[in-house]
Formats: sequence, structure tokens, C-alpha cells
Amino acid sequence: MSDRHAATLYDFRDFDLMSKLEDEANDEGWVETEQLATALGFDDNRRPLGIRFAWMRRYGMLERDEQRGMWRLTEGGRRVLKAKLRAATSLEIEALEDEAFVDVMAKVGQRYRHGSPMIAHLLRREFLFGTAPR
Repeated sequence: MSDRHAATLYDFRDFDLMSKLEDEANDEGWVETEQLATALGFDDNRRPLGIRFAWMRRYGMLERDEQRGMWRLTEGGRRVLKAKLRAATSLEIEALEDEAFVDVMAKVGQRYRHGSPMIAHLLRREFLFGTAPR
């Protein structure tokens, strides 16, 4: 039995939850809350994960089949997972001088303001996760 009791933004990145959901999903992309909770190390209390997924649904990352109690990625959520940086691009970004990240952050801010609401939420939440006190 696990001791995991929380599924807040500071416990799991949205991207990591979405990736795990895709890994556990059936051929149609659906996964039961219980199956995913077990895969993530939760005990019998599924409520924290359900609350988190409800927020992710509200932001457009997930959809839910209420009758079957199952979740899957939205089309936008699938596009986010597929868009993961290629290794070469990631190495180029990591090689930038610290000062260059001011301009990178300006570009991120532009996408936040002018992009889709789902992407804006993911950007904001990634920043919050990455800057949380540890």
C-alpha cells in the first residue's frame, strides 16, 4: 500500500500525468481512474487524483467518459505530448547563456498571452512547478 496522498501541481507536472495516462491507456486512449491511481502509487483514496484530473479537464488537457469513469487526452493534450523537444533542440536551449533566457522568457510570455488557453495554462503551471520552493 502506498503513502501517496496528494496530486497537486507541486506533486506532479501536468505533462508527466498526461504522459502516464497515455502509457496506461487502452487502444482507444481511455484509462480508468483506479488503474492510473495504482500506476502512480496512490492508495485507496482516489479523490486527490480525481480533483486534479477535473482541473486538467477544465483546462482542456483531458476529457472524461462519466458513464465508464474513464479519462483520456484531448486532441490538444495529445499534440502537447507529441511536441516534446527533439534532443538537438533541447541541447541548443541548454547551451544558451543565462542572460539569453530573458529573451526566451519574453517569447514564452507572448505565447502565454496570444496562444490557446490550454497552452497558456500549461505554460503557467510549468512555471509554477519549476519555481516552487523545494
